Amino acid sequence: MTAKHLVIGLDGADVDVIEGLGPEQLPAIFGLMRRGAWARLESVKPPATLPNWTTFLTGVDPGRHGVFDFTSRRGYGVAFTAGTIREAPTVAARLDRLGKRCALVGFPATWPPEQLEHGVFMSGWDSPVAFEADRSFVWPRSLHDEMTSRFGPSRFDDVDEFDAERPGWHARLPAQLVERVARKTELARWLLERDDWDLFAFYFGESDTAAHHLWAFHDPSSPRHRAGHEDALAQVYRALDAAVAALVDAAGADVEITLVSDHGSGGASDRVLYLNRALAEAGLLRFRPRSWIGPLVGRAKDLALTALPGRARQALFSAAGRALPGWVESRARFGAIDFPRTRAFSDELNYFPAVWLNLRGRDPDGTVDPRDVEHVRRDVQDALQSLRDPWTGAPVVREVVPREALYDGPHVERAPDLIVELELSPGGSYNVMPSASAPPGTGPWRKLAPEEHLGRKGRSLPGSHRERGLYVAAGPRVRAAGEIRARMPDATATLLARMGVTPAPEMSGRVLREALARRASSVALPDASPPASAALRHARGDRTALERRLRALGYID
Repeated sequence: MTAKHLVIGLDGADVDVIEGLGPEQLPAIFGLMRRGAWARLESVKPPATLPNWTTFLTGVDPGRHGVFDFTSRRGYGVAFTAGTIREAPTVAARLDRLGKRCALVGFPATWPPEQLEHGVFMSGWDSPVAFEADRSFVWPRSLHDEMTSRFGPSRFDDVDEFDAERPGWHARLPAQLVERVARKTELARWLLERDDWDLFAFYFGESDTAAHHLWAFHDPSSPRHRAGHEDALAQVYRALDAAVAALVDAAGADVEITLVSDHGSGGASDRVLYLNRALAEAGLLRFRPRSWIGPLVGRAKDLALTALPGRARQALFSAAGRALPGWVESRARFGAIDFPRTRAFSDELNYFPAVWLNLRGRDPDGTVDPRDVEHVRRDVQDALQSLRDPWTGAPVVREVVPREALYDGPHVERAPDLIVELELSPGGSYNVMPSASAPPGTGPWRKLAPEEHLGRKGRSLPGSHRERGLYVAAGPRVRAAGEIRARMPDATATLLARMGVTPAPEMSGRVLREALARRASSVALPDASPPASAALRHARGDRTALERRLRALGYID
């Protein structure tokens, strides 16, 4: 069996790392780059996993698909939602209505799986399943048992990132990730052999995990650099290159190939910024006097995530029911804020620095009159753009952008009011962390102690995201164009064009004609309505399972 179009997702794969390793270590990836077109792919903002993969899989920007984060804000709280709030079907579901045989495997923010009439759909690691995955992440359901009998139980907890502070964990991690890549490759080859696929898309997340945890060993210029394990990150990239070679070979002759990463990777500095404390110093936010809720809940959250084994964490959040995950996260983020005396506040997400206005009529204790929005926006912009690195005196904030300037569509209101783009500090990106986690008496800034440099999941990690991912296109319909410029939605539009399908009007990407050898005959992509998946509609009414899963994972800092 074969595939006409093969898509390989490499989460967080970084072009600079790839170029540094070179064709001797990554012959498959470089071979595709040489015979096709490639780009330092511009991510949508924020350069985070869920909004970028959702943009690639749907072809529309966050303002139209509605996914900006793992959570959605509810008053002064949050609910874990991820893919359950997605407002656009994947292109696989729309191609399914043209009779195309599609397989979409392993991508995050895709639970529940769309019920394709002609294909296969498997959701990724954020699926709300037990640590040994149940059938809910697989469509068709019958495929789950067949897959399990051949490969054993599907598992999402084989690398516990909360153990990163334990001795020897980083030494063991590369081999664990390499082995996981090998298992996934075996699964992908098996699925490829089952059918003649019009589109086969498969996701690997190991490059992202490796970058987050191993960057300090990889980068001697990092202030968090540690000697040893210098080849660890390269080991994972070499394993992924072997996977690319194996899947290209399995897909058969004349296959159209797309490699794509949602964002790039880089180092994190040893400097921490507490955005809400900066807003407080500017008179825009007030903390409750002697507030204990936020810090206490934050410490309890940290204890639960580190002291309990993975299955115990899952059992705790499952037993506690729907309310606990969102309540814990809400109190950890916002429990110390005196909202009736606050004009602006931040979620303080490391991967998505942003600010909400405390808007009257929208927020429960809103203080900002809608007529004063522009004035308060300017106050926030002035306050943040005046921030200076206390150790160097350099500006910290590059830009503070209103959401309307970045996003377009019916779901822009889900985005924070202002998106904050930080400068890179010496040695990497600044670390935004929750104010409730700061030691008593801490202002907006502190330096990480050496024992914190390697971090762990739920704390500042030595590797972080960058806005440039990877795009590679190769195949009979692609010419040897070399390096080109491309945005994330362009990758989707160009994939459809190579399949002989006209991108839909609401899709924001352009077809990269400069990379194409010839035009294909074209049919229209079916309309996005009605919703492609009954399961998707159902999930919007009940998000309990997903909240438990994401909370147990502890993805949010």
